[in-house]
Amino acid sequence: MRTIQLKLAWLAGIVVAPGLAVAQTPVSTTNPVEESGADKEAQASEIVVTAQRFEQRLQDVPLSVSALTGEELQARGVSQLSDLQYSVPGLSSFDYGPGVEYIQIRGVSNSLGAPTVGVYLDEMPVTFDTQGTGLDIRLLDMERVEVLRGPQATLYGEGAMGGTIRYIAASPDLGRIGGSLDVEYSGTEDGASGYQASGVLNLPIVTDRLGVRVVAGYEKVGGYIDNVVTGQDDVNGIEVKTLRAKILARPSEDLNLSVLLLHQEADQNYQNFGVDRQTIAAVPTFNRDKYDHIQVVTDYDLNFGTLTASAGYLSRKTNTQNDVSPFYVPVLTAPPPLGLGLPIGFVTAVPLTTGAQFEVFNTELRIASRRDGPFDWMLGATYRDLGVNLRTSTSTSPGSLPFALIEATQERTSRSFALYGEIGYQFTPKLAVRVGLRYFEDCKRLGGTSVNFGVPSTDVGKDTFDSLNPRFNVSYAFTDRSMVYVNVAKGFRSGGFNQVSAGGGVIPVDPVYEPDAIWTYEFGTKHQVFGNKLLLDAAVYYSDWSDVQSYVFAPGSALTIISNAGQVSGWGVDFSATAKPVKGLTLSASYGWNNLEYDEATADKAAGDPVDGAVRESYSASLDYRHALNGSAEAFFRADYQHGGSSQITLRNLGGQIVERPARDLVNLRAGISIGNLELSAFADNLFDEDAPLVVGPFGVLLENVEQRPRVTGISARVTF
Repeated sequence: MRTIQLKLAWLAGIVVAPGLAVAQTPVSTTNPVEESGADKEAQASEIVVTAQRFEQRLQDVPLSVSALTGEELQARGVSQLSDLQYSVPGLSSFDYGPGVEYIQIRGVSNSLGAPTVGVYLDEMPVTFDTQGTGLDIRLLDMERVEVLRGPQATLYGEGAMGGTIRYIAASPDLGRIGGSLDVEYSGTEDGASGYQASGVLNLPIVTDRLGVRVVAGYEKVGGYIDNVVTGQDDVNGIEVKTLRAKILARPSEDLNLSVLLLHQEADQNYQNFGVDRQTIAAVPTFNRDKYDHIQVVTDYDLNFGTLTASAGYLSRKTNTQNDVSPFYVPVLTAPPPLGLGLPIGFVTAVPLTTGAQFEVFNTELRIASRRDGPFDWMLGATYRDLGVNLRTSTSTSPGSLPFALIEATQERTSRSFALYGEIGYQFTPKLAVRVGLRYFEDCKRLGGTSVNFGVPSTDVGKDTFDSLNPRFNVSYAFTDRSMVYVNVAKGFRSGGFNQVSAGGGVIPVDPVYEPDAIWTYEFGTKHQVFGNKLLLDAAVYYSDWSDVQSYVFAPGSALTIISNAGQVSGWGVDFSATAKPVKGLTLSASYGWNNLEYDEATADKAAGDPVDGAVRESYSASLDYRHALNGSAEAFFRADYQHGGSSQITLRNLGGQIVERPARDLVNLRAGISIGNLELSAFADNLFDEDAPLVVGPFGVLLENVEQRPRVTGISARVTF
């Protein structure tokens, strides 16, 4: 409690500290004297991003970046990241429920260790230290979502190996009162109905000086999996409650202060496990996730540059349960020496319950020069304190055992800091070079006890991991709407600890596995042609991933541990295009391909095996048409098609197991009419009811498939003011 008080006090200190804030950087590189009417219209529609930690047109960023604005998210009707996969080149994900999500970009994927994609909410990283524990962020009132492809370690740190995803919440408008109200009702094929409501209120408190923006949302997602054991229907429904507030203060022209407050709760009685939309789970496989977050960002104009200070605190609790009865009931009832010989029916259900508490404190200080000359620079420092308390246990029913089958507690801490910097030089109006470097150091500790079939064990660990991560970038702009670039960058993720005790003894293995690293070499090009009516963005890259964290068996034991045993390499392509051939019509397409594979055999992979869970090929297409009717009325129609290729998780040392992730094709339609401030629409998601499982079980504690959400049809209404 004392630690939390100190962290909150530190946050409060930043709120009142003078002289800590970000200045606005000029965005356009277009000479206003030379602008035509078409140029002005094109510039007004430009997307501005902060992918390089300063404002610039998306066209001017010499990196492979996709940006989806709040208007685009609203037009697509999406509520979470998984709704966008395959529409962004190289991006795919799968989840079991809220907060249990695996994300990959450009094929950089792994089923163990820390995440391989960095995730930010405004200025704070919100990833944790293990795969599948990412924060569930609902896409309510977002200013935009940026997806940066390729290693981003220099500016965004650990875990940004395949790329970084940035959620940027909408800030208050200090000039006017406004807001919106959205309601939706839907029906799920072979399932239950769902509904959601969300509201936004923008309130200036002192015009041009102080304002607040409040967002509240409630979502009831209809279930579609029936439990044939209990007779319950549609057991995997989800309830999500979100409340967010963002305060913006501008006490002077030089100082900006932003405070973000966020609370979210998600509750699911059964996760999305089943076969043909049915489950035989003997116990509820619930998933409950709750978190609170506060973030403070101050920006100050120093005349020669900008000083940015940010601090954030995140507290999260999760509670999940899996049905492991098929693993343990046969062992408990089998006669000795194969089992314990318990009477048939004495134990019929064995749930495995896991509770976790995460606490994260993150702070960053960054200073960047003005970009009004040929030379610019940026220096920054970060500190992150992560604490994880994990509790796992089993129980039995209807009979109880005099000992614990599985019982474990674990405490993990990670205290890391980093120093980074970048310099850029504009050699000519067309040729620019940027070089960056980050030094990262992470001190980790582990303490844990476990019981397996009544036999206790203890594991402890302490080690420090470090990494040096450069970036080299050269860009050449033929015009302000046409460029090419070369980018070379290194990404990494930290190491960790293995369990070295089992059954009361110690297994002779290295308790530590080291960080792995990836180098990506990329050539890209961006073009805006035909008066900005056609936008093209393409990149070709080669990735070399070394010391890949892999599963191996401990010597003389059935215990699996992690070892730095893998070497992965391969080529890839990203492509996206947006065309506006006539007024009101927008066409877009994307394509992502990679052939990352293991160069040599490891204990769990053969040479030529693909990376775990990585989708090698994905593509999408969309059509958005809007037609003005009489007065202020407008009709609209949108169609989105997404294809995600097949992938697999390969565990050759576990009986040669290959876990499949089949290909899938999804079509979403949305049509409606807007009249003034009112918009009415009807929609169909997964129009053709694609039912390819996200993961084909069994896999680990997943005894069944992870099921694809069926067709969902519904109506929605939106009012703005």
